[in-house]
Amino acid sequence: MVNNLAVKKNNSSIQVLKTLLMLLEGDYTMLELIEKLNSNEKECIFNNSVVSKYINTCRQVGIDIPKINNKYFIVKLPFGLNFTNRESELIDYLQSIGDNKFSLLFKKRLSNFIDNLRKYSSRNIMRVDVSVENTVRTKFEEAVCEHRQVRLIYKTREIIDCNPIDIIMEKGKIYFVVNYMGKEKHIAFERITGLEVLNKKFVVQETQEQEVVFKLKGGLAKRYSLRENEILTEKAEDYIVITNKGEDKEILISRLLRYDSLCEVLEPLSFRNEMVNTIKKMLENYGE
Repeated sequence: MVNNLAVKKNNSSIQVLKTLLMLLEGDYTMLELIEKLNSNEKECIFNNSVVSKYINTCRQVGIDIPKINNKYFIVKLPFGLNFTNRESELIDYLQSIGDNKFSLLFKKRLSNFIDNLRKYSSRNIMRVDVSVENTVRTKFEEAVCEHRQVRLIYKTREIIDCNPIDIIMEKGKIYFVVNYMGKEKHIAFERITGLEVLNKKFVVQETQEQEVVFKLKGGLAKRYSLRENEILTEKAEDYIVITNKGEDKEILISRLLRYDSLCEVLEPLSFRNEMVNTIKKMLENYGE
């Protein structure tokens, strides 16, 4: 015969597990968590104080739960699934097949399944603010080198998945340079509250020809001869605006530097910043 063992139920432990289960289902504000947890109880037993205590209990056992944009996220589970790069690539491939081959209903179901699956993997959402600036820079730069997409969470609660290009300083402010929906965007560091490096990789468009727009002033504007890969896009009495397409970047920078103060690069901002950095390095070489 098997003896019936007396089991003492620990209500606090059960409530901690209920809180953890709710966070695994989604990312919620404190108010949303309280409402959802109490909806499954006969009476309201969850409030701000007890839910905060249960979240801190989870944190103490190694579950990383940051608060980003007033929402609580499970970032890392010490007992979560550890996908290899190959497994992550297969999951991305499965999702791409579903996006291209199946109905909207099936795509939605597949997407929900994969999102839930990834909740149990080692996600990597991190808080973005000046106190962790160096860590954020390092994480973003690693994503650039590894050609991995990033997810940026705005303070306005908007979320975008994009291809990272660079992280730059412009007029004393930090900007994330990304490719989003086929266009280059410069997003101020101060507008972002969360960053996640995704497993999904992107293909770098090496063959894409860059267009550089610059303005020439004074006497140079009057005597300048257009190169084969240039077109005149604007002409005024004392300046002209030229669009250069496809010229080797290093050669173009060197040529434009020779024009000194009579030349101003208008866009793209990334090329303009390269010009500024080149000038700074040149000045440093002649510094005291």
